[in-house]
Amino acid sequence: MSTCTDRPGLVIAGTGGPVAESLAALARDRGWRVAHFVPAGARRSEHSAEACVELDLAHSGEVEAAFAELTEGWKRAPSALVHFGFEPHGIASVTESASGWQAVQQGQVDAAFLFVQAGVREMLRLRGGSAVDDGSVVFVGDAFSNRAIPGMPMAGAGAASAGLGGLVRQLAVEWGPYGVRVNMVRAGAIEGDAPRPGHLVRRVPLGRAATPEEIASACYYLISRSSSYVTGVALAADGGFLAT
Repeated sequence: MSTCTDRPGLVIAGTGGPVAESLAALARDRGWRVAHFVPAGARRSEHSAEACVELDLAHSGEVEAAFAELTEGWKRAPSALVHFGFEPHGIASVTESASGWQAVQQGQVDAAFLFVQAGVREMLRLRGGSAVDDGSVVFVGDAFSNRAIPGMPMAGAGAASAGLGGLVRQLAVEWGPYGVRVNMVRAGAIEGDAPRPGHLVRRVPLGRAATPEEIASACYYLISRSSSYVTGVALAADGGFLAT
């Protein structure tokens, strides 16, 4: 029988809503310990994570302290990190304020990088700075932000999405020698999520929105040993939207 320290650990960051909760539940069912780092004031899940920590994900000191406290309790570093970067598409670019633009970039790119950097540092610290056995990092973003779409104010979200795509590729190259894989899930329309314009939903070849469990399963694939030779990719779980 496995002890607590034998169980792999997953840390989820960001809101993520039902998808994050589904991922946490799936991982726990398969023997993982799960912690959730959420922005201050965000709704906490009542059941999906064993530990829930409120913090400013764009503040490196707070993120590093949260990881240090978590690993002290777990007696081991996490094996997987998943960051949810869903953000509102915001205001039309011609009227967007500087603070609004910066908030989107901080909430998606800055927070994502600082979270995974702190987590991977902790993986390496607890292994004496050497390579980890099989570490995994997954960014979860919005497939719709990967397209320039008339009528949708997505300049900030589009820039952040492009930044995350570049970050995935670069970190995969830099962290591969340490045994850490870095990938991304581009999620399409999700049941119960913010409604999408009808013309966009009609462009989804599968003809429907995803369930939260379907997006969570894509995330779980990328943190699991089933994807042990997959790194540097953006997996579109979007019903075929980006293929149109």
